[in-house]
Order: sequence, then C-alpha cells, then structure tokens
Amino acid sequence: MMNELRGRNLAHVGCTIGLTLGLALGLVAALLIVTLVRGDSAINWATVAWFGLTFALGIVGYWAGGQFSKRLWGDEMEARRSSRE
Repeated sequence: MMNELRGRNLAHVGCTIGLTLGLALGLVAALLIVTLVRGDSAINWATVAWFGLTFALGIVGYWAGGQFSKRLWGDEMEARRSSRE
C-alpha cells in the first residue's frame, strides 16, 4: 500500500482526517457549551468553538500530513531530481 502512495502528498489525507476530527470534537464542545452556559451568548460561544476546532484541527492535519510525506519521500525525491540535472 505504501508503494502506491509513493510520490503523492499526504497532506490532503491529513487535512481530511483533521477536518473530520475537528467537526466531531467541535460538535461535542458546542453541545457542552450550550448545555453548561445558559444564556444569550451560549450559541455564539458554541459557534466559535465549533469553527475554531474545525479549522485548527484541519490546519494541524494538513501540516502533519505534509511533514509526514516529506519525511517518507522528500529526501529521496530531491536526491533523484538533483542527480538527473
């Protein structure tokens, strides 16, 4: 399976995993905020928490996926390109 992924950027896979986790954890955090904070600002705080976790974990997943793919194949790819030139 890893040979099939050779040369591909895994950052997009990390981004997908990060966004999925962000949506799920953000929903749980939003439900907790709405349940615990009873007031007019509960929905606003829940929305900020949901969007914040979604985007933050998406960015972290994209970064982690990019670092993972560079560590696996980045040095090999650069060495092959420089030897061809």
